[in-house]
Amino acid sequence: MHMTLSRFHQPLLVSQILGGILASPWVLSSLSIKVSSHMSVGINYFLFPLNGFQVVDMLAHFSSMFFIFKVGVQMDPKILKRAGRRPYIIGFFCMLCSYVFGLQISHRLPKNDILALKLLHKSSDRVVDLFGSISFPVIAYVLDDLKLLNSDLGISAIHISMVADFLHMALKFFSFLRQIMRGANHSYALPAVLILLGTVIYIFFIMRPAASWIVKNTPEGRPVDDIYITLIMISVLLCGLASEYCGLNGTVGVFLLGLAIPDGPPLGSALVQKLRIVSVFFMPLHMGIVGYKTNIHLVTFGYFWRVLLVILGCIIGKIIGLFIPAVLFGVSPRDSILLGLTMNLKGIVEVSQLNTWLDSVNTKEIFSASNTIMVLALVVLVAVITPAVKYLYDPSSKYSTYKGKSILQSNENNSDFRVLVCVHTQDDVPGIIRIIEASNPTKLHPLTIYLLHLVELVGRASPLLISHSLKERASTSNPTKSERIINVFQQFQKQNQNLVSVHPFTTISPYASMHNDICTMSVDKRAALVIFPFCRQDSISLRDDLARPIDSDRAIKTLLQNLLRNTPCSVGILVDGSNLQTKSTCFFPDTPYRVVVLFFGGPDDREALAFAMNMIHHPYVFVTLVRFYGPASLSSEGVSDYHNESVRIDIGRNMFLDDELVDHFRVNTMHDETLIYKEVEVKDGAETIWAVRSLNQDFDLMLVGRQQISDSKIISGLNENWDECGELGSIGDLVTSPDYGAEGSILIIHRRRDIT
Repeated sequence: MHMTLSRFHQPLLVSQILGGILASPWVLSSLSIKVSSHMSVGINYFLFPLNGFQVVDMLAHFSSMFFIFKVGVQMDPKILKRAGRRPYIIGFFCMLCSYVFGLQISHRLPKNDILALKLLHKSSDRVVDLFGSISFPVIAYVLDDLKLLNSDLGISAIHISMVADFLHMALKFFSFLRQIMRGANHSYALPAVLILLGTVIYIFFIMRPAASWIVKNTPEGRPVDDIYITLIMISVLLCGLASEYCGLNGTVGVFLLGLAIPDGPPLGSALVQKLRIVSVFFMPLHMGIVGYKTNIHLVTFGYFWRVLLVILGCIIGKIIGLFIPAVLFGVSPRDSILLGLTMNLKGIVEVSQLNTWLDSVNTKEIFSASNTIMVLALVVLVAVITPAVKYLYDPSSKYSTYKGKSILQSNENNSDFRVLVCVHTQDDVPGIIRIIEASNPTKLHPLTIYLLHLVELVGRASPLLISHSLKERASTSNPTKSERIINVFQQFQKQNQNLVSVHPFTTISPYASMHNDICTMSVDKRAALVIFPFCRQDSISLRDDLARPIDSDRAIKTLLQNLLRNTPCSVGILVDGSNLQTKSTCFFPDTPYRVVVLFFGGPDDREALAFAMNMIHHPYVFVTLVRFYGPASLSSEGVSDYHNESVRIDIGRNMFLDDELVDHFRVNTMHDETLIYKEVEVKDGAETIWAVRSLNQDFDLMLVGRQQISDSKIISGLNENWDECGELGSIGDLVTSPDYGAEGSILIIHRRRDIT
């Protein structure tokens, strides 16, 4: 099912439930097998025998319980403290209007004395409860799947859904207590209340301190002991059993237990990793079973339109209840509508509730019919809203119209040079420090560094952007990875008083959407350059550091591709070197820091040369500019394809701009012996490769543009022969390949395309 529906951008949930419906008795009963001359049996009798199905159903219930526990572990209620009052007001009115609209429609349905219609009015309360609620884990899961988790829409949706989910849980909890207190069986009420109270005490006064102790006593980078994981899993079963005994759904107790476990590494991420089999295997089973239990034969037109009206009332009420306060708080009408649609998304939480209702022993036909309608409505709702939000919301619209600064513009304006530095691990820091120190900050041209530590979102559901203060941060005996990285940059700031200022941040988000954080920060801080460390997958085996494989997987490569596609400013892709100059955090007085610039022509190469122009007055930096020439071979129209891009740029104008910047560099070479200018004439791509290879040992830092606009003959064949890492460009791929054997660092610069 999903192999077909994924082509139409349908989520996995839709395929799983539809697969269950296709395997349900009311579909397969039409396919019968004749077992005797007088009797035939439906094929589902052989495929899904009743006894075997009970075992599968039990596994589905257990998977639901462990999945909700995992959701609780991933939630961080503390983010509501930082959210402000806006999510509380919007979330409250969104849920209130949804319930009011749904209940008003259900109570105004035609009332007859027919027993079925009376039961319908009772079942409509279930419909309002299911479609009027807002589920935080479902919203977070869908936004993560759409790669919108850390966009403006995603952050707002996370905060609003968390507020609404907590309000809904509190409402159900007080309603449950009220039912117990008013119950006729007082001999059952007292034990239920005592067990419920004991469960809450066990969770928040025993398990939470124990979990905090585990986190505190687990060294950074070390796995959590398996005995602790086992004890927590046993506690999940105990809390679920206690909730069931009290008359609550078994997921309530395990969700509270999940909230008590600290999210993130080491304990939260370890539990999420251990429970991966639940999401991968058992939850699809659960979804399919809900589809299997539907029975369309029980649904009549009278049932259908009445339940559908109640569902539409909840949906419209939720959109209106969110739209009005959101617009009053300054959210655009378009984003308010999209937020309202997002709040109507349904998923595993609602499916688990439907599965419980479908398994009810006292379920009558009218309830089974309404449950079937709710399953079908849920599938249609998810199938429509998910692709709609994906196509209607573009997170890059915030910075796509931004006229980003470039390195060249920053140099011409004599303003401070603003650099956004991305760091994966501490091993990236020395090479980055060396490059930004070589850029020679001065009082007239100071350096402003925005440090962004990139941390993958593991063990939590909501992304975080943390701002660190250098003044308020206290030194600890056991610093975290972020603190160790910040300490190095703090020392660099102290060594360059009044010349360098550092502003550290940490982003914790999925790699698939982390580029949104980088692009948004580059716009907000008006950065001219983003430095992004990158390590080729085929170079990992040649390196000694153990942290690099983590940073060189497919997720990092995808992050870089997204960043290049959406960047609002220039991007420098740093491939770190292995010699002493690149690994040291200070210059050697007796050994010059050798910088070589490969110049073919085009905006990217001009950005690389502009960055090198900042270094020409540094006493320890020697800059060499190598300009490549070839036989003139302009087309009759005077234009050339910009390689694989659909942009056609005037070659004559680019040649004029290239000559102007190169001449400016050559003027400086007449008065400074540390600057060297070379011209290399090559005839074809083979000679270009040979000339570039001859420079592999002559630099500590190589600057090269990602894409070149030059004579097509001198770069012919490079795109076909060097395409292992297309995001590095043909020349960048050549000089960073293991065969090239470079020991110095390589910075490949890409300038944002601005045709105007």
